[in-house]
Amino acid sequence: MNGTNLTADLNGIMPILILWVTAAVVLLGDVFIWKRMKDVNPMLSLVGVIGSLWVSLYHLNGEAYLFSRSMVLDPLAGISIIALLVTGFLSILMAWPYLKARNIDYAEYYVLLLLAISGAALMVSANDLIMLFLGLEVLSFGLYILAGFSRKEARSEEASLKYFLLGAFASAFLLYGIALVYGAAASTKLSVIKLTLLDGGAHSPMLLAGIALLLVGLGFKAAIAPFHQWTPDVYEGAPTSVTAFMAGAAKIAAFAALLRVMDAMIPMQYAWVPVVQVIAVLTMVIGNVLAVVQTNVKRMLAYSSIAHAGYLLVAVVAMAKGTAAVHALAMNSAMFYLFAYVFMTLGAFGVLVYLSSSFRDFQRMDDLHGLARRDPLAAYSMMFFMLSLGGIPPTMGFMGKWQIFMAALRSDQLGMAIVLALVSVVAVYYYLRIVWMMCFEEAVPDKTMVKNGHPAAFISVGIAAVATIVFG
Repeated sequence: MNGTNLTADLNGIMPILILWVTAAVVLLGDVFIWKRMKDVNPMLSLVGVIGSLWVSLYHLNGEAYLFSRSMVLDPLAGISIIALLVTGFLSILMAWPYLKARNIDYAEYYVLLLLAISGAALMVSANDLIMLFLGLEVLSFGLYILAGFSRKEARSEEASLKYFLLGAFASAFLLYGIALVYGAAASTKLSVIKLTLLDGGAHSPMLLAGIALLLVGLGFKAAIAPFHQWTPDVYEGAPTSVTAFMAGAAKIAAFAALLRVMDAMIPMQYAWVPVVQVIAVLTMVIGNVLAVVQTNVKRMLAYSSIAHAGYLLVAVVAMAKGTAAVHALAMNSAMFYLFAYVFMTLGAFGVLVYLSSSFRDFQRMDDLHGLARRDPLAAYSMMFFMLSLGGIPPTMGFMGKWQIFMAALRSDQLGMAIVLALVSVVAVYYYLRIVWMMCFEEAVPDKTMVKNGHPAAFISVGIAAVATIVFG
């Protein structure tokens, strides 16, 4: 590799390098320089994320291959990386007061979060299955540890252990799938695999098995049925700030990677599309039906995230079955919906962080009774997020769901469009139930509320609420 190519490659991954440098500075600085000044860690982390976000804006246009075509910078990668950095920015703002209130304000939290974002960025820009696997592991290792970051709480340790064991199992499936795809197509580069399939080569049972195992591995990270069992327990047990980051970053990385992998496999869509159709319907139904009976807000949002994964799978099917114009519409609708999902889901978790204190962690539905009388700002912010998650106009969630619905219709997926519409009605019920509890029911007498009062929590909720309405 000559010097010019290396310079171009390093410039291409500059957002990731900034995250790595920031993580190193935070880790070493906390040990040797500002030992007791804990507020420096989130402040520096925010600066690093903002710097990475600024550089990423220059990579939105065009297409460039890096490191011997193992990575690609295209609109899908650029938009995904920006969504990941926005997720990281909001997550750091939420973690700042939450960690202090829970007395777990360690620099390692921010280091792991920054490294997890970098792993997710590698995933979304991977043009090679090996690079995708490396990015997935960097992301996963950070999430495994963060899920158990509240070391004195048994449920946090349990969440970390469950996530690690099932995640390792899913990674084995993914790696075996990569091996089978390589055996069938003689390459792990997605662009080469697609050309091979278009030329009529590599159509074999081995490749089908490889695609199936890739779906299992990525399906676990995206929390699609039937690989979703870990989601409610991990979401509930992990610290709320970690759950917010996990809900956003893991979903973006998994679906951006899934879109890229399935796009390369379109020449074999006759084999895998029927399977994805069934999985999409199953995911939408399971997520929405089980969310109805939850009494814990975090578990409800966990099943909600499963349902949203089903909506995104509708876009994956539309991408494969439609014309070139529909293909572009499906890709764009999926990415827009992921952006919408970041703001409305992180905003909902941000309200829980804002309401939590060192005395108690707001999680249960009962905690939200009469919230509009106790804290109107938090209640009405949560109302915006619930309306957006339910797909009520004119929110961002409605626009994203509408685009996926139109992509399904234009790709002749009428059955999936009908299922999407029907389960969305079910979703509206449990989202509006929270709105009813906050605005129209009396507070439980023995419930006292002591907010953490940190401005960072207020800012994170405000940014998410404004984005949910304005972009809608």
